[in-house]
Amino acid sequence: MAKSQKKTSPDFTIGLDLGGTKVAIALVDHAGKIVKQTSRPVLPPNMPQLDPRDPYKPSPAEVRAHVDHVASAMAEGAREVADVLSTKEQRLIRGIGLASAGPMDLGKGLLLNVSNMKGWAKVPIVQKMTDACKAQKLPVSNIGFQNDAMAAALGEGWIGRAKGANTYVMVTIGTGIGTGVILNGKPAQSAGMGSEWGHILSDVRGISNHTRRPYDFELEGMASGTGLVRQAKLRGLKYQDAHQIADDARKGKREAVDLFLAASEALAGMFFTLSLGFNPEIFCVSGGMIAIEDLFLPRACEIYREAIRSKYPVFERPIKISKLGTKAGVIGAARLPRL
Repeated sequence: MAKSQKKTSPDFTIGLDLGGTKVAIALVDHAGKIVKQTSRPVLPPNMPQLDPRDPYKPSPAEVRAHVDHVASAMAEGAREVADVLSTKEQRLIRGIGLASAGPMDLGKGLLLNVSNMKGWAKVPIVQKMTDACKAQKLPVSNIGFQNDAMAAALGEGWIGRAKGANTYVMVTIGTGIGTGVILNGKPAQSAGMGSEWGHILSDVRGISNHTRRPYDFELEGMASGTGLVRQAKLRGLKYQDAHQIADDARKGKREAVDLFLAASEALAGMFFTLSLGFNPEIFCVSGGMIAIEDLFLPRACEIYREAIRSKYPVFERPIKISKLGTKAGVIGAARLPRL
């Protein structure tokens, strides 16, 4: 009789998805399932002026206080999700993964003038997190670090729509546009930077006269929630957010319809460019704008298919809505210690 195989206990990781106003935190098992999740605000309660949307310029002391607050908040959240495990099970936590907006230096664990934190010029966030975890007596020494869009791509490739794919692209469309390109199983980036395809120039007509404001010509400046409102303003239209534009587009108002058409064209251009540049197996799309995707994504896919089939049909690839949605980032972060 064959000997029965000894069952091994599953292990765990903790994912942290750091945003400009909150950090999402999750304990995730070996199969990518969220066991426990929570969140923490990243703004100190006595410093509302540090909101990235506020024009206030913080002092060096305020920046240091903000950094310390964020590190402590992340460690406290990690401690909270870890506490659903027994003391014995906590020894099975393999590490923590931290995902954040960039720019960053992955090798040195630094955030460099990070886009959604005011005044954070050069922050040793991994060391800060390590120290904060020690203060919380978390039995964790391995901390992975990655760009948030790339982490979302890793999550989608782990248990989401891109599972099994070796080369694929994750596009997150919300207030901004983030992209994560996984090329031959690895992030397509250099020194922790790159894969910023949300900032490709989508319309260069007239840019020579506006080189100080390239955002208005970028994909993000045309197809994100922020970009749509900005484009409306440039056309003399007053909207507070993309959902107001969507309401008018559904009523058939020409100006709003045209804004979404321009967004569709810009997205189609990105799909076209990345198809030829990386030959991905699949595109996955997620983000807050998915709530109104019927106004731009089907048209973007149609434009992309018509353009790619006209000359490069061998490069055509499917475009699918993300399976993990808003959880892709924190699940992908939890994947980092396993890489």
